[in-house]
Amino acid sequence: MTCRYCGYELKPQGQELRSKFGPACKGSPSGKHVAVADGSSCVYCGRPAKPMNGSLRTNYGAVCPNSPTKAHCLQ
Repeated sequence: MTCRYCGYELKPQGQELRSKFGPACKGSPSGKHVAVADGSSCVYCGRPAKPMNGSLRTNYGAVCPNSPTKAHCLQ
């Protein structure tokens, strides 16, 4: 997966996305990497997300610490 702001290749580590240069993204307004949507992974944390009880959940739960709304997002 790649960052939509800087274009670097990303890997999920814990609950954040990291490039080979670290978790900070110089092109993003929030300073964090945001992945290009693939329809199955959260664009903020990179973990596979599935709908459950009206919200998206990953193996870390329903709260995404990187999202501005604290909810996982697929696009």
